[in-house]
Amino acid sequence: MQPLVLLVYSRVGGGHLSAARALAAELEASGQVRTRLLDIYLQAGRFPVTAFPWAYAELARHHPRLWALIYHDVGRLRIDPLRVLGPFVRPGLRRVLRETRPGLIISVLPAVNGLLGQAAASCGARLEVVLTDWHSVHPFWVAPGVDRYTAPTDSARDDCIRFGAPPERVEVVGIPVRRAFAVPAASEPRPRRQLVELGLDPGRFTILAMVGAEGSPRAVRNLARLMRLDLDAQLIVVCGHNDELRQRVDRLPRRLPVRAVGFVEDIAELMRASDVLVTKAGGLTLAEAFCTGVPVVVHDLLPGQEAGNLAYALQHEAVVYAPDPDELARVLVGLHDDPAGRAELARRGRLLARPAAAQRIAAGVLERLVGRF
Repeated sequence: MQPLVLLVYSRVGGGHLSAARALAAELEASGQVRTRLLDIYLQAGRFPVTAFPWAYAELARHHPRLWALIYHDVGRLRIDPLRVLGPFVRPGLRRVLRETRPGLIISVLPAVNGLLGQAAASCGARLEVVLTDWHSVHPFWVAPGVDRYTAPTDSARDDCIRFGAPPERVEVVGIPVRRAFAVPAASEPRPRRQLVELGLDPGRFTILAMVGAEGSPRAVRNLARLMRLDLDAQLIVVCGHNDELRQRVDRLPRRLPVRAVGFVEDIAELMRASDVLVTKAGGLTLAEAFCTGVPVVVHDLLPGQEAGNLAYALQHEAVVYAPDPDELARVLVGLHDDPAGRAELARRGRLLARPAAAQRIAAGVLERLVGRF
């Protein structure tokens, strides 16, 4: 039987699941391994850790400063996640490993890697960690028992080494994105199918807005301001599975043609069909956007992990940051009137793109794993 690769994630934001799915698709496509995804808090944990995804969403939506305090203090105070999480996760994780008997565990999540290292050693499996934050990564990504780390950037690699990872075990490859994003950006004219299907004008300036899985009040205020722009443009708002957010957007007054949509399977094509992407500073979203070649404006920020993502992108002039509704309106009007500026912003974003990261990570995994079986 083919060896099993267990990919560990959790629904704390949407990025970890996206990374896990991108890696699973590449590994399955090889025909050499089987894969299984594990939401470690919900499928292996017990209360109270089963409430963590919900608590994270509530903090991100309504109390971002409190989340930032928690995020930074658990690192500064050297809190041991093994002691905090172990009693609530370890028994369920052992049960899952007995059932699945993986040859390799891949984690795309911080905080749980010490537990995974112990569990992997107990069943003879390898453990690899794939980071999904660009810069200023949290110490909880690094833990004993990890055989290999894959970092998105040199600065993320440096952080891993500073937190104790052996340098020879940390490789810079990129953030894994699905193959749909790895296709080179189409030349003009941009793809039009999805705009037509949404009842929009394929020839009009198109703003694509993404507010993240949580849909914070800050993001809604920004959207409300965009919808009142006196501009020859149209706006698409992706609300994911957040039906409440979609209903709120539909009720907002507007001057622009607006389409609020739920979960979009082919978000890569929608990015390519748009003239500008307005988004949060999530690591996966930035990685996907840079691969598609859409100019990126960051309008919302979750203090903590997203602050590092934004800092890295700003350092490379790959995004524009608009921290309040009026600044966002000003930036969008400026980009609407400046095609050359949009092209330069897109070019700088493409310089950070790593469209083959998932394929490269999967190829390395297979080389290290298949020889053991």
